[in-house]
Amino acid sequence: MARENPIYFTEEAKEYFLNLLSSNSFPEPFLRIGMNGGTCGGSFVLGFDTKTDFDDEFEVEGIPLVIDKRQLLFVMGTEVVFEARANGFYLHKPSKS
Repeated sequence: MARENPIYFTEEAKEYFLNLLSSNSFPEPFLRIGMNGGTCGGSFVLGFDTKTDFDDEFEVEGIPLVIDKRQLLFVMGTEVVFEARANGFYLHKPSKS
């Protein structure tokens, strides 16, 4: 049974990370998405990291990803957006309609 992707990438974000991977410029084996400052009122974090015993591992559109098992519920459905004009990334969790 296939697992649902926990997060989504805009086309620009996906291309950015796939280019890093193909150029061997990915600084660590995984992209990490999580929460900083607790899950209530905390902020999203995005960075490169290694896997720990507390992580679930995913591959989303060819991008190796880890998420702390304790934070998975809180980041599920998050969209990683890259905007060059805004100088980088932001994470967006669309509200369910």
